[in-house]
Amino acid sequence: MPRSRHCHNRLGNCYWRRSRTREIRADLTTSGATYSGTYVGSKSGPAALSGSRTGDAINLDIRWAKIVNGDRDAQMTVEKIGADAMRLTVTDIDPKTGKTVVTSRIDLNRT
Repeated sequence: MPRSRHCHNRLGNCYWRRSRTREIRADLTTSGATYSGTYVGSKSGPAALSGSRTGDAINLDIRWAKIVNGDRDAQMTVEKIGADAMRLTVTDIDPKTGKTVVTSRIDLNRT
């Protein structure tokens, strides 16, 4: 597994970070204006997706395989951000504050 070393020279603190590779994808199908499918990449296992499109974005409800942040529900937006790029943004309710927070933002680029 590749490792990277990061040091804060002023403080003298160093730590090692291991880089991990994990498959991330959203498999979607459409039926009329409705999208459904599966999100693969969460530590909790594959999650069910369902939602609809608004402009260049697909807004999806997520149903996690296990409890995450106190429940099994979250939201994902899949949006086009360029000719060869898209962004997956997952938001969830913070159980402590009750506010919506971004829990992950993944930019994908076609090469």
